[in-house]
Amino acid sequence: MENQNIAEFLDKGRAFFSAEVAGRRIVWYPNPAWAGVTLADLASGADTNGSFSTHLVRLQKNCEVPDHLHESQWEWNAVLDGRGKMILDGQEIPFKSGDTFTTPPGVRHTVVADKEDVVLLAVFAPGPK
Repeated sequence: MENQNIAEFLDKGRAFFSAEVAGRRIVWYPNPAWAGVTLADLASGADTNGSFSTHLVRLQKNCEVPDHLHESQWEWNAVLDGRGKMILDGQEIPFKSGDTFTTPPGVRHTVVADKEDVVLLAVFAPGPK
């Protein structure tokens, strides 16, 4: 199987929600607080009546989502592309494409991209309304 750049693949894709026929273009926007981190919303908490939200997260190489926590949300991430490390409640865990990690509410975590860009699928439950 030929190695494909998943980020470029996703840039050409669409996000479908419910009965929406045409789908939405995937639109990336910079995270205002974290340099080198861009996001694309797939389903917002408003779309799901607060049940969950899901987003794509792109970290440029050598950048990070700094130490933070979510007071009342579970977070599940699937690594779609790249390598790096997750610091989960003080424990450093290396990751690669295909790995997943789950963060319970109130647990501090950091995501660090290695020497290549990282693309994550992030799901939060419950989602903000």
